[in-house]
Amino acid sequence: MYALCALGLVISSVLGLLVPWMTRDAINAVSAAREGSASGPGRLLRAVELLALFAVLHALFRYFSRRSLLVAAREVEREMRRQLFSHVIRLPMPFFHATPTGDVMSRMTNDLGAVWLLLGPGLLTLAGTSITWVLAIAFMLRISPMLTGMSLLVAPLVVLLSREYGRAFHRQHRKVQESLASMNATLQENVSGIRLVKAFTLEEREEERFAVDCREYYRRNLDVARTSAAFHGAIGFLAGVGVAFVLYVGGRSVVSGTLSLGGFVAFNAYLAMLAFPTMAMGWVINLFQRGNAAMGRINEFLRLPVESSESGGRAAREAGVPAPACAAGRAVPRGEGAPPYLLEVRGLSFSHEGGGRGETLRDVRFTVRKGEVLGLVGTTGGGKSTLFSLLLGFYPTPPGTILWDGRDAAEIPLPVLRRRVALVPQDPFLFSDSVLENICFGRETPDPAAARDAATLARFLDEVEELPRGFSTVVGERGISLSGGQKQRATIARAVCAGSDFLLLDDALSAVDAETEREIFEGILSAKGERTVLFSTHRMASLSRCDRILVLDAGRIVEEGTHDELLSARGTYYDLYSRQMLARELEDSS
Repeated sequence: MYALCALGLVISSVLGLLVPWMTRDAINAVSAAREGSASGPGRLLRAVELLALFAVLHALFRYFSRRSLLVAAREVEREMRRQLFSHVIRLPMPFFHATPTGDVMSRMTNDLGAVWLLLGPGLLTLAGTSITWVLAIAFMLRISPMLTGMSLLVAPLVVLLSREYGRAFHRQHRKVQESLASMNATLQENVSGIRLVKAFTLEEREEERFAVDCREYYRRNLDVARTSAAFHGAIGFLAGVGVAFVLYVGGRSVVSGTLSLGGFVAFNAYLAMLAFPTMAMGWVINLFQRGNAAMGRINEFLRLPVESSESGGRAAREAGVPAPACAAGRAVPRGEGAPPYLLEVRGLSFSHEGGGRGETLRDVRFTVRKGEVLGLVGTTGGGKSTLFSLLLGFYPTPPGTILWDGRDAAEIPLPVLRRRVALVPQDPFLFSDSVLENICFGRETPDPAAARDAATLARFLDEVEELPRGFSTVVGERGISLSGGQKQRATIARAVCAGSDFLLLDDALSAVDAETEREIFEGILSAKGERTVLFSTHRMASLSRCDRILVLDAGRIVEEGTHDELLSARGTYYDLYSRQMLARELEDSS
């Protein structure tokens, strides 16, 4: 497409440059007719006819070539945006912890827009001006080599100015785009956290914070505007000096008879046609430097390694572990001779990069059998959520520390692993879509019957049916129209509806009352044997229904057993349980 556009621009430029040439012939024909030449009127008519033909063809080729190039640039932009989004959503979790959402949004929108300006209007103007310059100079040399040489005396200064301007512009546009990303991040945080801003009456403080970002963005753009104005002013001055010399010397040549009046008019027409390309070079340099800076920021993301779909973690690749032989999407078979444990964790230790507080998990060891309901309890910040993230492969783990059906997690393709496990996170997240679409998010296509069954198990069905449009009700951004308990039950229904055989419930019932929690837990237990559950909670009463309980303290598993066994041991679990029961009694008595 770009090659065809370039050919069209060449033809368009040639036709456009033939118009002044025909103007020259027409003026010379008029001069010949005034001097009594019999061929003058015929030459004038032929020149005018050709001039009109070339003007019409020039307009047609210019329209189709420009339109095709801009459409091609939009197609490139669309493909780049699709590829960038596809890459970003496959980046590992540490990237999202370290990168502000506003920065990601800025690169996906503003930076890609700058790249389109480079690939569309930028390349179009560059190609058009370059072709016009070369062909116009050729026509000008045919008319008067001396005048052509004089008009090009300022060209070295234009090149020098353009080079320095381009360097300064690149630095300034990089800073502009960084300040824009910071401003977008502030905006995104305030819109997402608007309820907190209003609850703490921080509107004025956040307004000032955003104003600081706006002032910085304004100041950076002002630097760009000053540089651009200085460059265009200098180019305009140099162009004016060149035109003055040409008018003086060319006029004297016409008077002396060494240059025809038509040739002088045509030469000035070509010179005028070069004025816009010369001035436009500043704008083109602006677009190229801006697009170059934007592409550099986009490439920073594209160079980041994504999660591999062929192996379960970076550690496996670094250790040279071969890819598994099982097909993607197929569960590891269990049968005679199968490992006794569905999940086995061996000596798992982990610390977040830059956490500054040592290891989050230390030498964690436990096993889970198929169909078992396992409870997990511990102090706040003990590492429960981190453990769940590691089980899902959100962070790389050392080989041999997590095994599924006896197979090292580092050898299992991440899509296979994650299709087996459904997570209900501590912070429930819902998309701005219908209840049905949210509950069926883990399925390829929405299934109303499956959604209804999942909502029933999560004790959410009655409240869904009371919504204005039932399962078709749109819940708003992050499920803002639902209460905290409703959002938690919707996410539980989503995990159940996904059909995974292993549920990870990360303190997923903290926003529901004790009776609703008991009913949900009974629904989960009713499917015991078909589904394995690892359940993290701060409510000790729920743990009494678990087959086994793990007690996590300061990143270590310090106790393991049934509810009664752990109470009898009078250890950490007993202390947590006693404090919670005492607090409940005090609350009831008050």
